[in-house]
Amino acid sequence: MKFISLIFFLVNFTLIFSQEHVDLTKKEQKFVNLMFQEGLTAEAIVLTDQGLALSGSMREGDRFYLIKQEEVVLGYLLSTRALGRYDYFDYLLAYTPDLSVSGLTITVYRSSHGAAICQKKWLSQFEAYAGEDLTLGKEIDAVAGATISATSMVKDIKRCYHLMITLKEEGIIQ
Repeated sequence: MKFISLIFFLVNFTLIFSQEHVDLTKKEQKFVNLMFQEGLTAEAIVLTDQGLALSGSMREGDRFYLIKQEEVVLGYLLSTRALGRYDYFDYLLAYTPDLSVSGLTITVYRSSHGAAICQKKWLSQFEAYAGEDLTLGKEIDAVAGATISATSMVKDIKRCYHLMITLKEEGIIQ
């Protein structure tokens, strides 16, 4: 019985600390400086196994940061990825404290097609997004040669917003 209890404890302990603390990369730090200001602290939010409320929205490799100056929360940073036609691309989302998108950038685009979604002008369409309808070809302009990547990005922005709302509702972020 003690052996089973020990195994149960170890499995749960592993789940609790399954998201490693990872410092910001140089690209991520540059984006934080651009979106907020230099000299801020980006505090990693290490998620535990939160009763699977996040399971539908959280993707392996998602990393969250609280952006603050002294004790004042200025926003949040989410480092994530989405699937293009064949390859994943990595991107960053900056959120205001009320969880509207304040900016985003694609940090790594691996595919040979669809790179048009990396353009600042196209990405700026997502700024101020706060959960309203989002459809490629309606609220978001379609991009010739990047239909699959653009569709994936629109869908993933919705996933990320839902994830952030869930984090707030669960009391993980303010």
